[in-house]
Amino acid sequence: MVVVATTGYNISFLGPYLADGKNSDANILKHIINQNTEDLKSWIQEGDVVVVDRGFRDASTVLEELGVTMQMPSFMRRGSTQHTSEESNKSRLVAKIRWVVESTNGRLKTWTY
Repeated sequence: MVVVATTGYNISFLGPYLADGKNSDANILKHIINQNTEDLKSWIQEGDVVVVDRGFRDASTVLEELGVTMQMPSFMRRGSTQHTSEESNKSRLVAKIRWVVESTNGRLKTWTY
């Protein structure tokens, strides 16, 4: 798992972790926080905002306990065919910030950093 700032700065590389049906992104994050890997809890302050993708949705309670706000792209509500304007704008903002993280991961995976 890679912890990346919104500026593209690589903060930490944690793992490797096996990702399968039982070991999702959310479970890996929960493990990292519960074990306080690399003293991660000292980096996080109450009121911080963590931007994640949808794979981390089940880790929201662990982050809330630390006083951290989690932001991720919106889910479509049951029975609706599209997001509201507010949901769409929020989701686009999160996607713009996530792009920095994904481009950093892409450069690392292709050794073009």
